[in-house]
Amino acid sequence: MSHEMTDATLTFEDSSGTRNNQDKNNLKNRGNSVPSPVWRQVALGLLTLCLVLLLGLVVLGIMFLQMSSEMNSDSEKSSQLPEVIHHQQNNLSQQLGNYKIIPREMEFLNSQVSNLLKRQEQMAIRLCKELIIHTSDHKCNPCPKTWQWYQNSCYYFTINEDKTWSNSRNDCRDKNSTLVKIDNLEEKDFLTSQPLSTLSYFWLGLSWHPSDRNWLWEDESIPSPSLFSSKELAQINGSKGCAYFQRGNIYVSRCSAEISWICEKTAALVKAEDLD
Repeated sequence: MSHEMTDATLTFEDSSGTRNNQDKNNLKNRGNSVPSPVWRQVALGLLTLCLVLLLGLVVLGIMFLQMSSEMNSDSEKSSQLPEVIHHQQNNLSQQLGNYKIIPREMEFLNSQVSNLLKRQEQMAIRLCKELIIHTSDHKCNPCPKTWQWYQNSCYYFTINEDKTWSNSRNDCRDKNSTLVKIDNLEEKDFLTSQPLSTLSYFWLGLSWHPSDRNWLWEDESIPSPSLFSSKELAQINGSKGCAYFQRGNIYVSRCSAEISWICEKTAALVKAEDLD
């Protein structure tokens, strides 16, 4: 009887030991599992894409520095920019089309690519401005001829003709633009810095709206009080009519007066292929 119990005990222990060894082997196999080859390809592809974009930024930076020191040499190197950007965009389209990435990684990738493309766009704008300094009618200019480029807008100054506020607005509309709207103090300083006659008066796109009992720009937005000095603000609040600009200050006049005017419209995007 004792001998049988001993045999049963040994059999149970052997069976338990076998199962334990199998469990350990299973755990080891799980711990040593390798990532899916597809995911590794995705990660490699994304890394390659980021490196290509970073390389593009380095190329743009080198081109800009060389342009500052030697304009003629920069003109040749800047012609490579469209090819670099086109190549990067093709790589991006191919990578995003070949791999299905989980939302979190996709969002991160889009953020990184967006930041790199914005920096490329800023570099292209700086290169275009350098080119325009040396060649005012360079084809990269996002504004029509005789228009001034500042930030994201183009400005047209009429100095040899006078019209009423209404007729001035119609002239700007014929040019696919509006009477100028001053959005911030920097834009006001830009208008002030223009080499215009100190005796010139220019209509702005700001007028009194009786129905709203308020001063509004042409897009029906309310002007920011920060744009005006205390003297200007007091005049605007106490008057009705149309606003005009003269030597850095904003004044009010009857809308039937005939003076010069400034038109404004959104500047076109700077195209990389126009930098050569």
